[in-house]
Amino acid sequence: MEAHRSTAGGRDEAAAAAPVPAAPQAAPPVAPPDAPEIALPPVDAAEAAPPALPDFVDNAPLEQEDLSQTPVGRTVRNIGHGGTFVPNGTVRKPADPATHEATLMPATERAIRRDLRNHRFDATTSFDYVFRSLRARFPRAHLGQDTEAVRQGLLALGTAMIDPPGPPAAQGDSTVPAVYTYWGQFIDHDITLNTNGPDATSGAGGDQALGNIDTAPFRVFAPNVVVRSLHNGRHPMLNLDSLYGSGPRFAGEPDRGTTRSEAAYVPGSPKLRLGRVATTPIPGFQLVAPGDDAQRDLPRSGTGAPLVPDDRNDENLVVAQFHVAMIRFHNAVVDWVARTEPLLAADDRMLFDRAQQLVRFHHQWLVANDYLRTLTKPGVLDEVTLTGNLLFRPFRRISMPLEFAVAAFRFGHSMVRNGYDYNVNFGAGGARPFASLEQLFQFTGGGGMGPSLPSNWPIDWTRFTDKGDPDPGHGARKIDAFLARGLGEMRNLPPGLLRQLAQRNLLRGYMLAIPTGENVARALHLEPLTPAQLRRGASQGVSDALDALGGRTPLWYYVLKEAEVQGNGNFLGEVGSRILCETFVYLLREDRDSYVRHAGGWSPADGVRLEDGSMITTLPDLMRFAGVLPVAHAADGAPVFRTDGGHRAGHDGLS
Repeated sequence: MEAHRSTAGGRDEAAAAAPVPAAPQAAPPVAPPDAPEIALPPVDAAEAAPPALPDFVDNAPLEQEDLSQTPVGRTVRNIGHGGTFVPNGTVRKPADPATHEATLMPATERAIRRDLRNHRFDATTSFDYVFRSLRARFPRAHLGQDTEAVRQGLLALGTAMIDPPGPPAAQGDSTVPAVYTYWGQFIDHDITLNTNGPDATSGAGGDQALGNIDTAPFRVFAPNVVVRSLHNGRHPMLNLDSLYGSGPRFAGEPDRGTTRSEAAYVPGSPKLRLGRVATTPIPGFQLVAPGDDAQRDLPRSGTGAPLVPDDRNDENLVVAQFHVAMIRFHNAVVDWVARTEPLLAADDRMLFDRAQQLVRFHHQWLVANDYLRTLTKPGVLDEVTLTGNLLFRPFRRISMPLEFAVAAFRFGHSMVRNGYDYNVNFGAGGARPFASLEQLFQFTGGGGMGPSLPSNWPIDWTRFTDKGDPDPGHGARKIDAFLARGLGEMRNLPPGLLRQLAQRNLLRGYMLAIPTGENVARALHLEPLTPAQLRRGASQGVSDALDALGGRTPLWYYVLKEAEVQGNGNFLGEVGSRILCETFVYLLREDRDSYVRHAGGWSPADGVRLEDGSMITTLPDLMRFAGVLPVAHAADGAPVFRTDGGHRAGHDGLS
């Protein structure tokens, strides 16, 4: 290990684009007759009419107001990458190493058990499929029916997708800044959290929880069973659940249960807490600029556990540092609102609510106009926003598309590098040539870190965020059908589980009845990739595994290969882009509190601004406002960071 830190035991260790147009105030679960049509050939009858959904107790769409009936927070603990929740009778139990399941926090547990008794799921939201005609054609439109043969083929494909030993190829670098990999992970944690329910069908194995690929025997579930039994522990509306949880509680407000997220907040303040790093250098290493800024870690308990609403944002150090940037952005917005809207400053609740609204609006706008426009095929987002997102019409109005959550949005795994030019200590000219992926998993609460981040490990965001950076080492890996070697063995997963990420993704897609890439392309009236394109540049192991699958390509692999073929690894192809754009536009239009449905409209011109009057139109702008990215450089080249009222921007107000 390359850094030193003190642990509790005393041991030392080393453009502003066109905004997404607003939807009508009432968004029905099916398209009205006069809805605009996408310029595609007519669909068949199976696509036009959704199949029946047997065994639903309550056929009423789950409205957004239903969620407010459950005052519990979305605070989750003891869960890592790919983890799931299952309702059961035990509270505060750590993740089961045999199944990777973790229990819900106590009040959430009680709420879900109550919902189960009442045949409702107010504490969760739904998953559903985008392509109804393919759902109706299960299993013909999916991977093969010989479960064990397909499982073995997927395991072989996952093994072959991991980079071979040796230095990575230079052509593996994309033009996309590395931050987009981890911004995508932060977004994913904000909108998806699998809450497994048992398969209620009769017969052997009928009580098996969905999604647990480590449970024997391996089973594939029919789409109707998946929709009925799989639930989302997040409210998928880009409302920053993972940052805010259920919010703070101020004096005079009722105590609504132990799952509320007060630990993430400064007591009696609308600001979020930050953790501290030392401001004295470790021998052999330098302080990371600005060296006197101690507030650059997640808030943590004495054991190093993160005190944030979603432990998954401490899975690796880069996503943890991104969460820190979002905490600081919120705090900086609180200061800005208090200064520019002084009537709100005297009321902590009003001040918090206004700051939270602005933070959500800015982030939502950036997801649509920075993240999506960077990573999707040019023109696809414009088509979806201008003609209407008509693909996803779920049975329950607030739902998460399975093809997105289980396949397409996992493209970011391919963008992870084996090592990063991370900061002045771990990168060009530093004490070490790079920060390894393994180290980024180690310097987290789950990786054995002590109670605070060492002073040589805060991130230097200038090495991660510049689209014009000529250094290819500052870019993400290309989106292709290969994963970094470090993802071949997920260090922080419990022993006894399948720890290879590609295999986990492939098996989960098969278990949850995700259609093949070829069939999804046809459903979009696109010409599927040819067998030669799917094998272009592939190893013999990949080709053999695809042959064994008999021309039925897993959607996740297809999306990765499509990006390589159509976007040269710098952006997604047509299928991947369409699924992403349809999903995010749907989420923004269905959320009555999103910026696209704000009365009178909203744009960054209505939000916070930097001192020179610049609007927040890119992710780097947000980071500059938060005080984690320089706003200028002094005459001697030293970076200058934003301050506010005599303190560094984004600080939590505590000494």
